Amino acid sequence: MSFSATMASAQTLEQALIGAYEYHPSLSVSRSALRAADENVAQARAGKRPTVTASARAGLTSADRFDGRATDTSTLSIDGSLPLIDGGSTAAAVAGALANVDRARAALVGTEQTVLLAAVTAYGDVRRDTQFVSLAQNNVRVITSQLQAARDRFEVGEVTRTDVAQARARLAAAQSNLVANEGALARSREAYIAAIGSAPEDLAPPPALPALPATLADAEGVALRTHPSVVAAQELVRVAEADVDRARAASRPTLTATAQIASSGTAQDTQTDTATVGLQASLPLYRGGALSSQIRQAQATLDQRNAELQDAGRQVRQNVASAWANLTVARSSIEASRQQITAARVAFEGVREEARLGARTTLEVLDGEQELLNAQSNLVSAERDEYVAVYSLLAAMGLLTVQHLGLEVEQYDPVENFNRVQSGPFSSSRGDALDRILGRY
Repeated sequence: MSFSATMASAQTLEQALIGAYEYHPSLSVSRSALRAADENVAQARAGKRPTVTASARAGLTSADRFDGRATDTSTLSIDGSLPLIDGGSTAAAVAGALANVDRARAALVGTEQTVLLAAVTAYGDVRRDTQFVSLAQNNVRVITSQLQAARDRFEVGEVTRTDVAQARARLAAAQSNLVANEGALARSREAYIAAIGSAPEDLAPPPALPALPATLADAEGVALRTHPSVVAAQELVRVAEADVDRARAASRPTLTATAQIASSGTAQDTQTDTATVGLQASLPLYRGGALSSQIRQAQATLDQRNAELQDAGRQVRQNVASAWANLTVARSSIEASRQQITAARVAFEGVREEARLGARTTLEVLDGEQELLNAQSNLVSAERDEYVAVYSLLAAMGLLTVQHLGLEVEQYDPVENFNRVQSGPFSSSRGDALDRILGRY
């Protein structure tokens, strides 16, 4: 098979990210939670809109308890009400519901970031552990040849039985290391399936790293503006502010317009039809201190949300700094590992040649080969760490999203469901017009 055909069939990181975005159940959970939050807005807006109720009643009324005669009675009524003044309770409820929708949207972005970062990590882990297995297999082959060489030299008296035992012990350790790496690869494959929804097959080398801010300060500035945990904390502050307004509105007067159309009568008499229109006003005077307690409670919750917002900013800055440090360490490790590999390879080849001339022991050859293996493993691990650190930094800034990465996948539109659930007889332009008219009162 040609190299181009092999690359064409390999699974790319972009395909893995798309698979995770389309498959992961956590996203379905967050999307359902967002749709439920959308409904709260429609329910809150209903507080300033008319309600109509139809009721019917039928029964027997006894006029004389001695002769047992009873009269059939029936009543049919339609009752309507329209809140005119509610002290701002509905407006506060709508504001709180809208803020909660924005919080749920931020939570969905946070879930998306978690899913995509898990996919990147699983992709890198499988590639790393696959290379570890390959290095371990090569190590077993090299030490096997070293053991055979030691046996041959022992037969001619060039080395002692100790040299052969040392080679045999090192081979057993290499075989054990191979089994351990194969187990780690199996676990990484299972984590890949859990994160992406399909088994890893011939993973391609990852693409070029995405662009990052030039400085740590720039990264922290982006994070404080865009990270979903900060956005969610800001929206929770708005929810708490709306709850304070609702608690205060409970102490204010209310005015409701009422109307009723009723028809009642008996089987023997004619029907009586009535129509009533009126206004109903109320003003809480005393409720045992419950209203003032609710205001204090709402204010305390607002203070809590503000403190949580500050803590969210602190945590985001810490996460950005940690990811930035991990990236710096990984890149330094890559450079150091490459230099180590170059030096270890030269040393190993030199020691092996000197051993053939009798100037080096078998143990020295085995140690040189082990140092080269360690250097190669360190490079593989550092390259994986660099990739994970870059995407962790994007996640810490709030930018690890399908949109920012430019993935070719149909994105979930949270606005579509929000607009749909607001549909109804008092929604859209009619509902907005009614809200404006009622708001004048």
